[in-house]
Amino acid sequence: MARVRVPRTGVTEAELATVLRQRLGPQWEVAGASGSHPGEVVARRSLLTAVVVRISGVPGATVFRVRGVGLPVASLVTARTVADALRRSPEFRGV
Repeated sequence: MARVRVPRTGVTEAELATVLRQRLGPQWEVAGASGSHPGEVVARRSLLTAVVVRISGVPGATVFRVRGVGLPVASLVTARTVADALRRSPEFRGV
């Protein structure tokens, strides 16, 4: 599991999903969490792997916990791709 800390507070699921759609491109399917898992966004590139991004707040920042699910090797690469997109994202660089 990767942790990405960004210097912005109050990031919502909708904001995270929008940024991931823009950064990852149209070949990725990004969906907000279902009612049973609030605070999570799922990004999927294929039927075999997906990434779950959990949002948590800490004083003065937001932490994204990025976890790959599915085939072990493929999900590791997929999780790394999503974590890198979040790290490079200018949308989360403070207000």
